[in-house]
Amino acid sequence: MQATPTTKKWSDIKGLAAVTMDMGKRVGTIDDFYLDIQTHIVPGFVVKTGLIGHRSMLTNAIQGIGDDALTFTNEDALIKEGDEPILKSAFKGRDILGYRVLSEGGTVVGTLGNIILSINLPQGIMVTGYELTGGLRERFSNRYPTFTIQQIVRYGQDVLVVPDAVAVELMK
Repeated sequence: MQATPTTKKWSDIKGLAAVTMDMGKRVGTIDDFYLDIQTHIVPGFVVKTGLIGHRSMLTNAIQGIGDDALTFTNEDALIKEGDEPILKSAFKGRDILGYRVLSEGGTVVGTLGNIILSINLPQGIMVTGYELTGGLRERFSNRYPTFTIQQIVRYGQDVLVVPDAVAVELMK
């Protein structure tokens, strides 16, 4: 039976307990994720294992992402970032949060405040969209302007560029 994809915001995953299924042991908390900006695939997560310790985990080791924990096979799934080439070349989620969203015409639309992920285990996890930070009105309504990865023209060093028509919709 194939799992149905679930959408989660990065803010709902960050800070989850990372728990091994073989021993039922909490080994840390989810601290960040890796992103291949060409494919929008999330190849792994960063697990904070102590006060200053971090390890990486490939997404193929993940068994589930719930409201309270991310579960994975066993502690052997925690690796050093440098041991996996795909992780070394990937962006980190924290580097993208805070990017400015810019229209092709050069107008700043806003700032990235959250990332929308499609969770389809065991197949994989990928970014499907982004959410802008909002003002007082958005915070009260808990509704923030969002756009999909298909609406991105390019990733820059500090900005995401969207078409002018998308920018107009986001600024409404």
